[in-house]
Amino acid sequence: MRGIWAIARHTLSHCLRMKIAGAFVLMLLAILAVLPMILQGDGTLAGRIRTLLAYGMGVTGLLLSVVTLLLSVGVITSDVRAKAIFTVATKPLSRWKYVIGRWLGVVVFVGILLVTSAVTIYAFAQHLRTGEALNPSDRRAVETEVFTARRQVRPQPIDIDTLTERKRRQLQDEGRYQEAMKAFVAQTGGDEQKARSLLEEQIRSQVAGTAQSVGPGGVFLWQFNGIAVAGNKRTAKGQVTLVDEETASLRILADDELLGSLVFGGPVRVNGVDLRVTRLEKEFFEVQPSADDRAGGRLASLVSGAETDIVADPTIQLSYKAAASVNPTDKLLRSIWQLDNPATGFRYMELRSDPVATPATMTVSARLVDPNGRMDAQYVNLPDSQGKGTSVTILENDIAVLFRMGSFEGTFIRGTVMILLQLAFLAAVGVAAGSFLSFPVACLVGLATLPLSMAGGFLRESLRLNPESGPATDALTLVGAWIFRVVRVGLPDFAQTSPVDSLINGMNISWEYLAQAALLTGVIRTLAILVIACLIFQRRELARVQV
Repeated sequence: MRGIWAIARHTLSHCLRMKIAGAFVLMLLAILAVLPMILQGDGTLAGRIRTLLAYGMGVTGLLLSVVTLLLSVGVITSDVRAKAIFTVATKPLSRWKYVIGRWLGVVVFVGILLVTSAVTIYAFAQHLRTGEALNPSDRRAVETEVFTARRQVRPQPIDIDTLTERKRRQLQDEGRYQEAMKAFVAQTGGDEQKARSLLEEQIRSQVAGTAQSVGPGGVFLWQFNGIAVAGNKRTAKGQVTLVDEETASLRILADDELLGSLVFGGPVRVNGVDLRVTRLEKEFFEVQPSADDRAGGRLASLVSGAETDIVADPTIQLSYKAAASVNPTDKLLRSIWQLDNPATGFRYMELRSDPVATPATMTVSARLVDPNGRMDAQYVNLPDSQGKGTSVTILENDIAVLFRMGSFEGTFIRGTVMILLQLAFLAAVGVAAGSFLSFPVACLVGLATLPLSMAGGFLRESLRLNPESGPATDALTLVGAWIFRVVRVGLPDFAQTSPVDSLINGMNISWEYLAQAALLTGVIRTLAILVIACLIFQRRELARVQV
């Protein structure tokens, strides 16, 4: 191992002296310094932070990928070109140790650059976090949708197969199935098998669309399983400092620990009454109870200066996106949400007005989740402000329950490691190419690997490798599909393993997912390429003996 570390240290110092490395480092630092000042996102504070994380980590990954390929190719080809390899070859050092040492040195160098860039991006994000939010909802999004680590669960899937079979039998009983078959047979030139396949696909598509849409006054029903509640219930005493008779709102002074567990729009219990936080400041929060609760309920005794019991429950989030067949005049979809704990019967209801086809989030008490991680959800489609109704569609992929699974810092660190695994793989590709090719050709081979690894999903769809797109039929596509199948076994899908989407959406990157990526990309694929590089370099003729 001494020989490997010696070569790695020499490679690290060699990379520091290379002008191309310095140019990319300066470019990277300049981009990271300018990004927070020029990126505004959607105008909100949460949007600015998301844009910084997306472009910062994306640009860092891309630039370091190019640097990694150029350096890993150059450290070997420059030795061969300058005949410095003869000095190494005369020492008691195996060629495979030379290759591994060169690879390790490059990985250490780009790892240092990656950690420096990641720390810079994190510092900028934390600085933006202290800025002024556009409104309380913006601040809530910053704290609960960006600087967090959540996991999501989808509702129980719709049994499309059963619904499709039921629809097929209905069409057959009515005689419409046979008529549709005749039309499809004529359309396919007499190919009955293809006609039946097209008809079945059409029926399935119609059934799936109908099952995920409801008309005016219609009701959606979902069941969620596997919800994990994080955090503990916090109980404290608070003091009423303001009673607004006009709006019936209460301002309550509380300690920092309790205020830190509340979010704007989130649930809180005051004197045993479930309320929502309508304002959240550093020293107090406000709630707006109903007239019944203020008049004769458990809040009637709360006057200015009174002491009250406050309970902050752990929370979960319900995220969804509703689309309309015909947009309302105000482009708002009105609904009533009803969430139930199937074990205890605890229920929460909320009247909502959400923009059409725009993601919306509700923060609710985790008391709605039973000990087995279950929760029921119901959506009632209401008429618009003018009393007119429209059909609403909420796809299965557009609704989920999100719950906290860790910290933003933990996800950020694991995301950085994911990028380092990609760079380690690219370094192995560059070393392998440089072990038997000249610098220009090796760079071309290495740089060709990068887009193939980043565009795996696009190529898969283009070559119809996605089963939902249907099978390929022409010879050229079939050949391309088989070539891509072979290539994607050896190349990782960087688009799929990129941490950017998880970071900007506050989603958790689990240790299991990181371990899987480390095994496939960091061990199996990288090790396989390094073995190939060692075998090639072992048999390479470094000098020709002339007589």
